[in-house]
Amino acid sequence: MNPIFKLLSIAFVIAICISCEKADKNPALDDFCSAAPAGWNCEIVRDNFDIRDYPKNADVPLAVIKYQNPDRAFEKYVDTPVSSSLILDFYPIAQKQELITFIKSQQMYSWCIPIYYGETKEYFIITSPCFINSGTFTDEADACIEDLHNALEELITKNSY
Repeated sequence: MNPIFKLLSIAFVIAICISCEKADKNPALDDFCSAAPAGWNCEIVRDNFDIRDYPKNADVPLAVIKYQNPDRAFEKYVDTPVSSSLILDFYPIAQKQELITFIKSQQMYSWCIPIYYGETKEYFIITSPCFINSGTFTDEADACIEDLHNALEELITKNSY
C-alpha cells in the first residue's frame, strides 16, 4: 500500500473522529457550573424565572445559568465598580431554527437583543449584550470574563448562523 495513501487514510479517520467528538458535546446543566474557573459563582435557575434574565420577547427558557465573579470588578461608570457576570439562557435544541429566526428578527433593535452563544446536543444557548458584564465591553471588562468564556467553549459548539 502506498505510504501517502496510508497517511491520508489515517488523517481522514482522525478528522472524522474529531468532528464527531465536537458534534456530540452533550454536557448536563451542572457541567456548566463545574466548568467555571476558580472564583466564579454559578447558579442554575430551573423555574420561577426573572423576566430580566432572558431577552425581551423570548420564550421562557428551560434553564438560566448565572455566573458572577465578585473578586473581579471593573468600572462601568466613573467610580462605579461592577462585578464580572454572565447570564446564559438554555432552550431545547429542537427550538434551534425558531430561535435563530427570533434572534435575526431582533437585530434591528438597539441593545438588549438576544444573541447566539452556542449549542450542545441537547441545548441551544442564547445570551444578550446586556447579560455579559452588565453590557460593558471595555478591555478591562472583557479581560475579567475571558477565562469563563474559554472554559465554556470547551462544553459547547459554536456555529455561524
